[in-house]
Amino acid sequence: MRSPHRFDGIAAFAFIALSFLATPTLTAQTIISNETLVSTTFVVNKKPATAQCGTTGCRARASMFAPIPVTCPAAAGKTCTFHISLDTKTSIGFPCGAGCESLGPEGLYQFLVDGVAPTVGPTSKNGNYIIEDNVITWSVGTRQNRQSYPASVLATVTNVGSNSSHTITVGLGCADTDQEGGCVVTTHWSTMRVDVFEP
Repeated sequence: MRSPHRFDGIAAFAFIALSFLATPTLTAQTIISNETLVSTTFVVNKKPATAQCGTTGCRARASMFAPIPVTCPAAAGKTCTFHISLDTKTSIGFPCGAGCESLGPEGLYQFLVDGVAPTVGPTSKNGNYIIEDNVITWSVGTRQNRQSYPASVLATVTNVGSNSSHTITVGLGCADTDQEGGCVVTTHWSTMRVDVFEP
């Protein structure tokens, strides 16, 4: 017969070990609270945007929208938080002739606020927001399936003067990470919402 005390000791040890493993995940989380919504900006774009390149291992970039000015209605030195929500129908693939099926390229959006990657993000240090990477893709020519790839990022901005205007730029890109001879990404009709919050 097993001792209940021995079982409790093993369970306690397992719990402690798992809590150490879970700690790094918890520290990667950022919580922003007690913010008040002060304004919203909507952007609608009916024109497609395409980034493409045709050599093995290449990367391509293009703009999705004209630069978008957004005001932080706070005093100089004070901050606002921008919540940027993007929804667009996106095609990602690689150029090919009569038809091909393979691992697809990397597809991404790029968010920049005042020319730099948004903090809190989540984006890379270059503002990249990966939406697809090496997903099996079937293409005929440069036509791919359209999928909805929403994105959501947060940016904290600090005003230089009172009621400062900040600029948001959004781009798209692709990378031929599977060495298929090129890549192409197209965004079709798009909507974006920028909510401005103050502490």
